[in-house]
Amino acid sequence: MKAKIYDEIRTLVDVNSDFGDRLIPKGTMGAIVECYEQPLEGYAVDLAIPDERWVSGFDYENVILYPDQFEVVSLAPKKVHSVA
Repeated sequence: MKAKIYDEIRTLVDVNSDFGDRLIPKGTMGAIVECYEQPLEGYAVDLAIPDERWVSGFDYENVILYPDQFEVVSLAPKKVHSVA
């Protein structure tokens, strides 16, 4: 698997929205929220799309991406186990 849950990613290509006709531009940042191995390696990704109409400055969309459509820009933090 190329990525794991919570890895931060950047799209390498324009991506079609799964729930509308919006084209999400190359370079959009997001985070992996689910990983799939079957039937193909794929990832559910929450993308943060710049949009000044929202207080946060972003609109968010969840899409399915394949490994050739994104790059990992930072790995998810590793869980720290404490000993009590």
